[in-house]
Amino acid sequence: MSSDNHTPQFAPLDLSKWRNVSWILIAVGAIGAIGGAAISKDPVKQFAFSWLLAFMFYLSLALGGWFLVMVHHLVDASWSVPIRRVTEAMACLLCPTLLILFLPVAFLAPKIYPWLQSAEQLHPNHALSSKYPLFTTPGYYIAAAALFAVWWLFSSRLRYWSLQQDKTGAADCTH
Repeated sequence: MSSDNHTPQFAPLDLSKWRNVSWILIAVGAIGAIGGAAISKDPVKQFAFSWLLAFMFYLSLALGGWFLVMVHHLVDASWSVPIRRVTEAMACLLCPTLLILFLPVAFLAPKIYPWLQSAEQLHPNHALSSKYPLFTTPGYYIAAAALFAVWWLFSSRLRYWSLQQDKTGAADCTH
């Protein structure tokens, strides 16, 4: 064994040339978005569908977290305890953010959904006419509000009782 404790000295990493990369990418994305809007036949409709796709992606993450929290509480699983806080945060804390991000979908719903009609118009298709109350503008907004309210109520209560269990240490909080 050698008594020589020579460790190689490395120069500090210089990342100063990478600082503007994010701004360059934002500019390229903005130019691409403006170019896409310029060549689109209906830019509002294209924006509506693009926003809906992105909204549904993030909604699936939040509702997936809510599903895992519910499964954890329903089966009293111990395997999910390490990830429970992450899934609770996804379920509960994303609800208000996604409610705000739902507003463009709500405003642009008549462009997105062709079946969304006013109450005066009747649907010629029997499958649609049987669901007539939901397939109206007020029905759509009432259903969306009710679903967001149920999501917020259940996810916030489950998170509240889980945090209470951390404070007290009693398992009665989550039963």
